[in-house]
Amino acid sequence: MGADTLGRRTSIAVRDASGLIVPLESSKGEIIHPWVSEGREVYRRGLILALDLAVKRSFPERKLWVEHSISLGYRCRIDGMETGTETEVCAILDKELHKIAEEVLPIRFSKLSSGEALNLVGEHSLLPRWHMGKDIYCANVLEDSWAFAMGPTVPDTSWLTVWELRPLRGGFLLRFPGSKSWPEIVPWAESPTLSKELDLEEKHISRMKVHTVDMLNRRIREDGGRQVVMMSHFYQNRRLVQIVSRLGDEFPAKRIVMVAGPSCSGKTTFTRMLSTYLRAEGFSTRMISVDNYFRNRSETPKNKDGSYDFECIGALNTELFGEHVKSLVDGETVKLPVFDFHTGEREDNVTPMTLGKDEFLLIEGIHGLNDSLTPGVETSSKFKIYISALTTLNIDRLTRMSTSDGRLMRRIVRDSFRRGYSATDTILGWPSVKRGERMNIFPYQEQADMMFNSALPYELPVLKPYLVSLLEDVEEGSEAFNDADRLLRLLDCVEPISEGVVPRLSILREFIDGLLLDWSE
Repeated sequence: MGADTLGRRTSIAVRDASGLIVPLESSKGEIIHPWVSEGREVYRRGLILALDLAVKRSFPERKLWVEHSISLGYRCRIDGMETGTETEVCAILDKELHKIAEEVLPIRFSKLSSGEALNLVGEHSLLPRWHMGKDIYCANVLEDSWAFAMGPTVPDTSWLTVWELRPLRGGFLLRFPGSKSWPEIVPWAESPTLSKELDLEEKHISRMKVHTVDMLNRRIREDGGRQVVMMSHFYQNRRLVQIVSRLGDEFPAKRIVMVAGPSCSGKTTFTRMLSTYLRAEGFSTRMISVDNYFRNRSETPKNKDGSYDFECIGALNTELFGEHVKSLVDGETVKLPVFDFHTGEREDNVTPMTLGKDEFLLIEGIHGLNDSLTPGVETSSKFKIYISALTTLNIDRLTRMSTSDGRLMRRIVRDSFRRGYSATDTILGWPSVKRGERMNIFPYQEQADMMFNSALPYELPVLKPYLVSLLEDVEEGSEAFNDADRLLRLLDCVEPISEGVVPRLSILREFIDGLLLDWSE
């Protein structure tokens, strides 16, 4: 712990007896390492506070905004920053960051009572004023830089030894180590398609004036959230129409539509909506379920612990799937298989299907962007769509809302309704889901022809009534308690929106009542 480089420090926080991640000063509990998920977040929180302090020292009249996550980094911007000065600004801030690290400034994990939170003034009071007072309000504090605490941070600035500031048009990227490379920062990899999509979303959320939870709450107080809900709905519809228009332009050369995305991104509802929109344009559609191409249980690959790995591409009979897709595009009739998940066996040659001349073939699944799913099928005949819930809502200007947390909250509600799972069950299974996404989905996202963001800025207010009751049932001492606690503290600052305001055709309905899933083909 007293080592002179971050790489030699083997502990960065502690998990106490209740299950909470707490500052390192606590002497009792399970050690949290800097290269695991919770430890990385502890480090990043401290780095963001130090960066904000560097901006205040270097550009006293301006404010730092931490925006979306991309390529093991956060896109940042400074109010009033002139285009063309990005490289110079990064050099100034990098120098100041080193200075701040050398000063060994303490960073406090501050727990405030409801009264203390309400007595804060200026910028620090914006989020606490919505605090419902059910619990303490937590903030991470470095001198005059404050951020809502989704968990603790490093004890002082001497821990901040590894970062990279990379100039971007109109801002810069704050980069940090990932788990596999800790404590090194992996080389920068361009993500032009994802970057373009995120930039569009940032502009959209700024137009709606809901960049932070405080701003969203104020809009909700105006009219119950109706304006934000309708603007979001119309914007998503416009994006869907753009995809349908592009598909029409490229038909029939590209008639195989591959839809892929991480868990709870809304793939199923999106694919059904896409089918309906295409029909409205005069096309017909057919869908194939990739799940029917699972290998028999005896042939399924296993994880290191001996459990079956159903998420790897090796769990699917890709040879058969590719053969069927190619035959359908060539105008032949094939007999699709049916997989029985109870017995773990696949029955072949069951359901006949033929693809008509005016029909698209829609295929939805986690491996949709991976050409290995369809061997023998020309890439030029496929139109790939990547869908994800790319959350652009900030908690405050220094604390971004994690895209992973957004999808986790969707899944907690959906699992409760559909599968009878508790929040504990869903939270404990989430790390495995994320591992599968990092291996099977994210590496292929840049191969998409188009992207669709299913995130909605009003999700937290709508999901709040469901989530609070589910998260409050997570018991202290459970490994899920830390996640439940930090999500509850966030929700405590969010104004609710009535479910009745949500349009019946909103993609969010998949996670509330699933009505769109009942549409017939």
